[in-house]
Amino acid sequence: MRIAAAGALSALILSGCAGIDAEKGPTNDDILRGTGLTVAAAKPIVADNFELVWPEQQSVDPEAVLRGKGCRTKMSAISSEGPPWHPRYEREVINPSQEFIDRAMVNLEAMTARGFTLVPSQNPGEDPVSRYYRDSRGFSVSSSRIRVGQNKQEVRFSIASTSPCAAE
Repeated sequence: MRIAAAGALSALILSGCAGIDAEKGPTNDDILRGTGLTVAAAKPIVADNFELVWPEQQSVDPEAVLRGKGCRTKMSAISSEGPPWHPRYEREVINPSQEFIDRAMVNLEAMTARGFTLVPSQNPGEDPVSRYYRDSRGFSVSSSRIRVGQNKQEVRFSIASTSPCAAE
């Protein structure tokens, strides 16, 4: 009886895992048929958005924008795969001045005039300087401040600009 029960349990587990290699998310063709956004078209927009929020004069070459994470999830690897991709550009400053952070916050808030909306954090304990803004097309700009080190004495502040899924 135990052998039959163990066999039935094994079969149930194996059949439940049959879909583990499944992928979720849009394909390259889905994006081309839907928004039509390509990585080549998204990179300059990501670069421009970053330049608008970075607290110092900055020129970003669109070719420096990374392809980013994939838009599909492969369940067996629990990883993001592409194409399509989320083009992304990010910079980090260690121990920035408060003035630097304040300028970044003003620049991020100014993105609302360009159609970006602040997305409220789902984490009530999150640092209020960590913010995420998104526009109706799915482009986003964000800031993040974390404290690291033995006594949390080091501050890492980053700004990122990201695209919605874009086809190759």
